[in-house]
Amino acid sequence: MARRTPKKIEESKLHRWRLVENFQERLAEEVTKRGKTGDTWSDPRRQLELGRYLGLYLFGLFNPVVETMRGLCGASELERVQREVCGRRVSLGSFSEAQAVVELELLEAVFNALQPPRATAQPVGRAVVIDSTVWPVLPRMAWAFWRRQGVKQNAVRLHVEFDLGRGQVSRAQLTTAKTCEQAQWQKWARPGALYIGDRNYGRDYQLLAELQKRRVDWVVRLQGETRWVVEKVEALSEADRQAGVIASELVRLGVAGNGPCCRVVQVLGEDETILLATTLPANQASAELIAQLYRYRWQVELFFRWLKCILGCRHWLAESEAGVALQCYLALIAAQLLLLHTGQRAGRRQMELIQFYLLGWATLAELTAGLGKLSSGKKQKS
Repeated sequence: MARRTPKKIEESKLHRWRLVENFQERLAEEVTKRGKTGDTWSDPRRQLELGRYLGLYLFGLFNPVVETMRGLCGASELERVQREVCGRRVSLGSFSEAQAVVELELLEAVFNALQPPRATAQPVGRAVVIDSTVWPVLPRMAWAFWRRQGVKQNAVRLHVEFDLGRGQVSRAQLTTAKTCEQAQWQKWARPGALYIGDRNYGRDYQLLAELQKRRVDWVVRLQGETRWVVEKVEALSEADRQAGVIASELVRLGVAGNGPCCRVVQVLGEDETILLATTLPANQASAELIAQLYRYRWQVELFFRWLKCILGCRHWLAESEAGVALQCYLALIAAQLLLLHTGQRAGRRQMELIQFYLLGWATLAELTAGLGKLSSGKKQKS
């Protein structure tokens, strides 16, 4: 395909790119749609308006100097921060109290409004990866208590649906780490969707059978010791063999065959044979495609790594359950804004450039040039 000349990014347009400003505009749109957000934010005695409070929180996620809530409130005393982000000095008490009254549904609405159209290709167009990641939190955050293999610790779990058709997270829910992944999947599963999950999602045969009855399709990895009763052996094509598929069978899971009826595709891995169970019939998805769909699952692992390392979600600006949930939602929104403006997830170099700009070491023109390279590189590969 011929290369297209990338459009020049103008400084006047980049001004609107500013994450905090763009987020506040999107938030105002959703507030207008929803109408009244509650007496708390309409009360003139409230020091912080909703957009300014959340904008200040978002600012803290991108600034490497800010590591605590106290430091973030201290930054609000700076003239530039007041002018571009929060409008006035913010007290620690006011910032802390605001966490308890922000509606997470409003942030979810902002996040959903930023979603691009879904791809129409089948079955990838309806495929979503279901997964979660765990973050340790401070010992004094007792609400996140978790006991794992006899070890006591505090941690939270971020459950996500990663839409393969869009190449990004489409749904997220923060819970304590002890919340079961299968229970969250059961709650989220919707008819017509195709879910891709790792071995933890293939353990519960009763859940798999229930979802199958609800017309929810799945491709899940099975445990290596899984047993089944074979009903039909499927012939493999050359394309299947090239993809590493060594067997494809229609089976009933369980030693006695009392589990759900599905296909099991065996794929030769680097260290072991990968067992993939799916509801998709052979006339809709070849064994090669099943193997490829599961390989796509690693996109969510890359996203978790990017979210933790690049957006700095390894430390928490707040310690309350509501504050931690706010930080996760704002991080997801920030990731989506970056994706919309650059065409792909910004890498470490671009994130460093954004931080240099916030610290005053990079000019707006230099930030424009750096992000322009990312956008033009994406276009030239297309």
